[in-house]
Amino acid sequence: MSLSKSAFIAASFALGVSALAFTGGAGQAATKAERSAISKECSTKADAQKLHGKERRAFRSKCKREGANAAKKS
Repeated sequence: MSLSKSAFIAASFALGVSALAFTGGAGQAATKAERSAISKECSTKADAQKLHGKERRAFRSKCKREGANAAKKS
């Protein structure tokens, strides 16, 4: 993967997480749209790392959990 594509993915994820942070209040559960956005970003990151099988499931699970926690804190 090229450096510019990696930078684009990282920037997209950062913008997505920050956008999610501004849409929810503190302590509120993530909405379905927020969870979907987090899930899609995690899938994109897993694709970029060419993960498959158990490794992909474990990565996405951790990524989604961290994304939901970040959205709750903001």
